[in-house]
Order: sequence, then structure tokens, then C-alpha cells
Amino acid sequence: MLAVLALLLLPMSVSLWYRSRSLPQQYRYDITLYKSLWVYLRDGTCGMQVLSMPTKVASASEDYRTLPYDPIPDGQSLMLSSSRHGPYRTTWIVFPLWLPTVLLGLAVCTPVVSGPGRRCVRRWRGLCAECGYNLTGSPSGRCPECGTMRDGTRRRRTARRGGKRLHT
Repeated sequence: MLAVLALLLLPMSVSLWYRSRSLPQQYRYDITLYKSLWVYLRDGTCGMQVLSMPTKVASASEDYRTLPYDPIPDGQSLMLSSSRHGPYRTTWIVFPLWLPTVLLGLAVCTPVVSGPGRRCVRRWRGLCAECGYNLTGSPSGRCPECGTMRDGTRRRRTARRGGKRLHT
């Protein structure tokens, strides 16, 4: 499920990176009546500033503008900080936009790598490679749960009907 979600979000991450290079932007969202979120996209960097206010100052609005300047403190590309100015608290989260793209790409690859890795670890521990059943005392080398042989081949199930064996 995570891999499918990551695969759907990957193009959005790439397009955000491209848009931040061509047209720097600023968005403002009111989270609650006491908190506002400012999102800055510029030169492949995303800066998020959360402003906490002591009174109900924020309005229920959204704001969008192009950026004529760099609002991110010190022009940093990776930062997490919090500061207090009187009754106001400002929290900054700044990260390069390639970082979520790489993390989403790794999330897409996770199911491809996890299956063979899980089977290898199960074999090393003496478990069935398919279902994880403990085969330590099994002399036949066949899993009683799923019928897999120790070498990883599946057993053909047989059923008897009217004296004949049917292979499934």
C-alpha cells in the first residue's frame, strides 16, 4: 500500500521541484485560529514556517504569492529550528525537494527487495521460506503448513477422486 501511494506521489514531488526552480512561490494556510503555516518553494528548497500566536489573530483564509526574495533564514537547505519572539513562536522546517523524491523512490522499491530478503533470512534461520514455519525438527524437509520443500520448490498437491490421483 505504501509503495502504491509513493508511486502516485512521486510525479507530484518532481513537479514541485521543477516549479520551485522556474517560479518561486509562497503559500499561507491557517491551521487553527492560533497557528498559521507558511510554505516557501524556491530553488529546489521547501521551507515551512509555523507561526504560533497567543490570541485568535489568524483568519480563515489562504494566500498565494510569487516570491521576490528568499525568506528562508540564512539561505539554508536543511534546517529544523524553533524560536520565540515575545508571545509568538516560530518553527522552521527546511529541506531540499530532492529528499522526498528519493524517499518516495525508495518506498516504491521496498516490496521488490523485501520479498527475496525475507525468504533468505527465513532459510538462514531454519524456517520455511514461504510461510515462516519452524522446520528445525522436520526430518522430511517439507513444511507441514504450506507443503514447500526446504530447497524452496512447492509440493504438487494431490487429491483422490474415484480412485484416480488428480494433480493440482
